[in-house]
Amino acid sequence: MKTFISPNSPFLTTDTRTKRWAIPYHPECTNARIDILLNSNKKKIQGKSILDIGSHTGIFSWAALQFGAKSVHGIDSEKLTIERCQKLFLKEGIPASKYRFEVENILSFLDKVEENSFDTVFCFGVMYYMTEPYRLLKLMARAAKESILIDTFTAAYSAVQGKDAPHTHLHLTDQILDLPLMIACPTQSKKKDYNLPETFSRKGLNLSLTNLPTQSMLELWFESLNL
Repeated sequence: MKTFISPNSPFLTTDTRTKRWAIPYHPECTNARIDILLNSNKKKIQGKSILDIGSHTGIFSWAALQFGAKSVHGIDSEKLTIERCQKLFLKEGIPASKYRFEVENILSFLDKVEENSFDTVFCFGVMYYMTEPYRLLKLMARAAKESILIDTFTAAYSAVQGKDAPHTHLHLTDQILDLPLMIACPTQSKKKDYNLPETFSRKGLNLSLTNLPTQSMLELWFESLNL
């Protein structure tokens, strides 16, 4: 396995998600994601301006700069997460002219940026937490001059590996998963070190939704936006 980030990197040693069940941020998983998402798309990163949506502690923004990105602009809804990110970049000695991180509502930010504001947009581990994923995709397409890189769960994941799999896999046949549809599942809005911004209350619990489109639905969205 290629190593793009050291196991001793503070981006990993200070991350609270190293042991979570879904895509843990331990060295093997993180290096594999960097390999697939960034190393395989170097031409979309080298010399490019990058918008990192849901940047969290900035690990993929940092990696983009290692691949030669011109600049990175990260947005996240969590103030403490953005502060952690800024401290990590400062500790790594990255020139301040290379990065900018802000606390922003994702859709509000994308609504106000000009068309083609960034060469490439990252959307890693965010789309399935959005109540309006198609609107997000449409706004990203407007903001991106050249490319959008997406890493997200699909409905097939829900049937095979997700927490709701024992209840859903008997009903989600291959025929159903071939249809252009989306599954919405409730999830607790408060995570270990962040809160999902779009929440509602039910039976004393603060909940949000995970929205999981099928591959056919994603392809339909992409086609409608000429992506």
